[in-house]
Amino acid sequence: MAVPDRIAPQTRSLLLGCLLLLSFLLYANAAVNGFVYDDHTQIERNPYVHSFKYAGAIFGSSLAAEQGKQVLPNYYRPLINFTFLLCYELFGLSPYGFHLISILLNCVVVWLVFEVSAELFSSEWFGLMAAAIFALHPIHTEPVAWIDGISDIEVSVFCLLAFWLFLRQEHEQGRRGIWVRTGMLASFALALFSKETAMAFPILVTIYEHFYRSDHLATSWTRKLRRYGGFWVTQLIYLSVRGMVLGTLVPTPLRGDFDRRGVLLNALRLAGEYAGKLVWPFPLVAFYPFQRSVSFADHRVLFGIAVLLAGGAAFVLLWKRSRLYTFALFWIFVILAPALNIRYMGANVLAERYLYLPSVGFTWLVAGAICWCWRRPYSWMRQLRWALGTSAVIVALLAGRTIVARNRDWKDDRTLVVRTLEVRPDSPNMRNDLGLMKWYDGDHHEAEHQWQLALAYKPDTVEALSNLGFARLEEKRYEEAIPYLQKAIQLKPLFATPHIHLARVYAAEGRNADAENEFRRAVDIYSMNPDARKAWGQYYLDAGRLSEAEQQFLVSVSVAPDLEAWSALGVIYDRQNSTDKAEDAWRHVLSFESFNAQAHLSLGRIYLSKGRLPEAQKEFDACLLMEPSNQEALAGRSKIRAVGIPSSLASPAN
Repeated sequence: MAVPDRIAPQTRSLLLGCLLLLSFLLYANAAVNGFVYDDHTQIERNPYVHSFKYAGAIFGSSLAAEQGKQVLPNYYRPLINFTFLLCYELFGLSPYGFHLISILLNCVVVWLVFEVSAELFSSEWFGLMAAAIFALHPIHTEPVAWIDGISDIEVSVFCLLAFWLFLRQEHEQGRRGIWVRTGMLASFALALFSKETAMAFPILVTIYEHFYRSDHLATSWTRKLRRYGGFWVTQLIYLSVRGMVLGTLVPTPLRGDFDRRGVLLNALRLAGEYAGKLVWPFPLVAFYPFQRSVSFADHRVLFGIAVLLAGGAAFVLLWKRSRLYTFALFWIFVILAPALNIRYMGANVLAERYLYLPSVGFTWLVAGAICWCWRRPYSWMRQLRWALGTSAVIVALLAGRTIVARNRDWKDDRTLVVRTLEVRPDSPNMRNDLGLMKWYDGDHHEAEHQWQLALAYKPDTVEALSNLGFARLEEKRYEEAIPYLQKAIQLKPLFATPHIHLARVYAAEGRNADAENEFRRAVDIYSMNPDARKAWGQYYLDAGRLSEAEQQFLVSVSVAPDLEAWSALGVIYDRQNSTDKAEDAWRHVLSFESFNAQAHLSLGRIYLSKGRLPEAQKEFDACLLMEPSNQEALAGRSKIRAVGIPSSLASPAN
């Protein structure tokens, strides 16, 4: 399977530059996408990524720790939140900047695939081919086009960098060699802090060192251990830190109802489905509904078994003829294996982003197959080269078109939901989200229809139950709301939203003690939930308990400042006659909604009380532009005119 080894430096730089430019252009249209799905909680409503004062909390807590007990502390990925913090400092809440970082990091991965492949297979042409296949594989659109998918990109950057340096460490001597080894272990440490996937990496380098490195037969165990032992030491240190932060080394199973047989059946099924997506990445959707497999006769399980048998046969064949390619099979399986254990997978059991790093091994196999076909000496094979080249160009064009089109699926929540349901109408999560959109569009009948459909596909869809309870609450059908909400709480006690809705139901029924208990439970579950804080604050405001209401709304604006919370604070401070605080609150309201009549009226009243007549008249005039018959604004302007202010400062009358 010999392939040309070196490329002339200028040609190499030109080709690699063109490939990186192509990688950027393929995803350039994703830069105009907004925040989608989990981005709202992970970035927009996550105070940890809005200030460096939370840097310690980022490294000292689990991923999504700001969501409290609602999210199990199974994941320790501080580098992801720190990346979001850096992006926030650079770009604020502009999604463009976040997307740009993801696109650029994907280009870095493409470059590293080239470097690793060229080093591993001792051929720059091979590396260029593998990198091109990686850049053009549509399976990568989810982690690149979706901001919250950056964890798979970052772990890939650092794992590939660590592996490249691992391959090169014997070529560098003296001080340079020390720097290479230091960089290698530092890269691996950063990979571990990016995503748990990196924990498979020491297994790969150990396998490579003992079975694949060119000098593995002539190298002593001591020297081999010296090459890769640092990875295991780094991993042990990471596990110690992880254990101290999370309180446990063993993650909590998310699907405890699966026994060993069930885990095996569904692992086989998932192996087949992931292999299928690598070879034929169509269709691509954000959410794959999952119905468990319960029998070895399930065709999806049988397909998974066939895939593993085919992989085993390929391993035996390649081991005899071209051993290095069997390492590609190890790469795919070892990295993907943790994602096959269904007990630890969340709602999205099958996810395209899990194939981002494993697909590097797939690119080696495809590049190797192309090289094999291209280098065959048979005359009939030479005649097929043009056909092979033409087919490769056509596949590349189709893949590029698919990537550009798929990027648009992540434009916003509505586009994502609608597009997913076009492909998978049986997705309960997407049905639930579509129902919420229809509700806020004012189409309440269609909203409830979507929530009922979600329950038809999956009767324990807690979010749909909670939303049906919310709908009955808004319709003042309180007795009908309670069963939905209680069932949601029974299925998922550590989910704050149904507790909030149930508290509002109890408040409407005059069951104040029960209402406060439910609000308290919601906040205990998710203390930084602005919805819980605002609902509880409104409850206190309606009861005239202003100090307690203020406390809740202040927490809300500290997490996610919005019009509703600042308006409530303005009302509270008006009632407390705290004019300075009220002025600040109403100014914040106007930053969200410049034509807010209540804010202008309240500011006019405040300025009039302070004798700031020109400013008061300006605010009263702004109020009257929107509410010409507002009696308080008219009376206020009349008072100003009675006192008199310089005509040069007076606003023109309506």
